[in-house]
Amino acid sequence: MSRRESFAVQLDNHRRTSQRRGSTYAQRLSLAEHVGTATDEVTAPFTSTFAPGEMRQLALVAHNHMKPAMKQFIETYSEILKKFRITGTQTTMKMCKSMWGEDDPAIHYGLTCTSGPLGGDAQIAALMCMEDLGGIIFFVDPLSAHPHQADIDSLLRLANCGNIIVCPNPASASSMMHTLRCALLKGDSARGMIPSFFETLESPAVEEYKHQQAVALANVIKGNSPSAPAPQAAEPPKEVGKSVSFGTEKSVSFGEPAPVEEEKKKKEVADISQTTIDRALMGQSMMFSDARLQALLNNDSDDDSDDDSDETGEVVAVPTAKVSKGLFGIKTKTATKSKTRMNMKKLGKSVRKMIIKD
Repeated sequence: MSRRESFAVQLDNHRRTSQRRGSTYAQRLSLAEHVGTATDEVTAPFTSTFAPGEMRQLALVAHNHMKPAMKQFIETYSEILKKFRITGTQTTMKMCKSMWGEDDPAIHYGLTCTSGPLGGDAQIAALMCMEDLGGIIFFVDPLSAHPHQADIDSLLRLANCGNIIVCPNPASASSMMHTLRCALLKGDSARGMIPSFFETLESPAVEEYKHQQAVALANVIKGNSPSAPAPQAAEPPKEVGKSVSFGTEKSVSFGEPAPVEEEKKKKEVADISQTTIDRALMGQSMMFSDARLQALLNNDSDDDSDDDSDETGEVVAVPTAKVSKGLFGIKTKTATKSKTRMNMKKLGKSVRKMIIKD
């Protein structure tokens, strides 16, 4: 049996034994009756213990293909929604006003935002940042592309940062209506059921983010890199051992850092030849006689145009990919080079030309 056939058999067995949905018409009809009974109970008229002005706004948003579902949702749960200050995009607010009327003093409308692609989602996110949004019922269309996808992602991300109630589909919104009705009936003792409508909350990740920001700010104030790690305790000094010589110019030491002079020599070698090719050519040039080397050094007619250095001592601005000094990634260095370095550079170019000709 292939892997695909095995998966199909397992899926078929799972469907046979699953009790999550009715397998017959009678069972599905029974489930629909239970849903209708629960909906009738939650949509019955009641008196809220909170005034709309005592709670933060509730936003209603729906994408184009989800607007019929939003209209049906508003019609079904109007008894609960009217207890809040409703805000939303332009089309959704028109739905509410057409069904509830605009002159009813018992209904308090919130901000009417513009259409989503024109900034409506951003306006709702701004309400949340201003601490006047307690929940969002956002019927998202998962099968269509949206020109304002960046605004949608921003709204949902900020909702998670603010830890407010978000219902992205009709099923979650219908379940939330039961919680909202229960909280409105119980009063102050039920504030904990819908805390985002009364207090400013935040995601558990926000605390760690604020700590990292505080560390970065402290590093900047001290003059260090924003991402510099926290200073650690100094290690105890290591025991300095004796140098052991093997009859060469190099020496090996135990527990002792490399000599400063040796590091300078390595740096000078790296400056003279930046690539492996240059080092190979310089090593090959040692086989020439002194007279020929002097002739190569004197033959610098073609090197003047390639050499980017001058001996005037002026400061040259060299842009770098990594910001080292200032805001624009420009660091300064003196263009004056030693005579030895210039001669070695010309020597390498001349030897390359000779090898290519040969």
